[in-house]
Amino acid sequence: SFLLSLCGAAQRYFTVWTCLAVMVVVAPAVPHKPGSWRVIYFDAPNRGEQVRLLFALANTPFEDVRVSPHPQGLDPYKKAAMGDESPLLGTDKCPAVTAPDGTHCVETSEIMRFVGVRVGLAPDAGSSADAKSMQQCLLAQSLMNQVFYPLLKPMVVQHILRTELAGSLRCLTGTLGGKQGPEPAAFLAETLPTLEAAIDGPYFLGANMCYADVSVFAVLRECLDYECFDEAALLTPYPKLAALMADLEAKAASWIDQRVARHQFGLRRTTELFAASFTPFPWSRKKK
Repeated sequence: SFLLSLCGAAQRYFTVWTCLAVMVVVAPAVPHKPGSWRVIYFDAPNRGEQVRLLFALANTPFEDVRVSPHPQGLDPYKKAAMGDESPLLGTDKCPAVTAPDGTHCVETSEIMRFVGVRVGLAPDAGSSADAKSMQQCLLAQSLMNQVFYPLLKPMVVQHILRTELAGSLRCLTGTLGGKQGPEPAAFLAETLPTLEAAIDGPYFLGANMCYADVSVFAVLRECLDYECFDEAALLTPYPKLAALMADLEAKAASWIDQRVARHQFGLRRTTELFAASFTPFPWSRKKK
């Protein structure tokens, strides 16, 4: 039939397009300016966004170095390019932060505490509150690894196939990577009560917000924004967590609005951003 022929042609085009080698131009490394904060991360609201948001909520200026494209944009900062001067400290991964005094920090949870201590959003080092904050921050990273990233490709593929050509390409969802497994939803379901139990209200440490609240908010917000989840239904059994999310949503609104306008083509959802950036259909693709 015509529909099957169309689906077959689209599948071949999608596969060829995603396999093409693209010539990219990578900007040179942005040097650190003494006396200022620098954040190095890809031009995307994913793992490193919680670090940016921490600075925003602390009203602390920072240089937002957004490397692109992925993954080549990070190459100028790696050890192979910078040797022992690399701010990635041998990991060749980001996010990475450089403090005003030139001290580098890597690994997301360590960055959150490192920055939190210096901007007044962390408890005393070595205290029980310090241990609790890190525990919740690590749990947020687990949500990123077990829920957000496993669902990113399926959600983007589903969005593209649902919105292009009047949805006639949905027949390709499974073959093009749009099928989602049950594991992310299961991990999310078992994590929400753990987060609820850890909140001493209104934040994890009681009256004072800390870096862990920012991590959990930033990551959970992205997870719950996927169309496969009903945020209201999922949070209803957890009133303290729902209240924390609403509180930080209000506090972060100006940063998020700025991010969407400046870096996301005005698109609020990450799935829409990635679909617009990487769709194989040129009439829908957006470029910066």
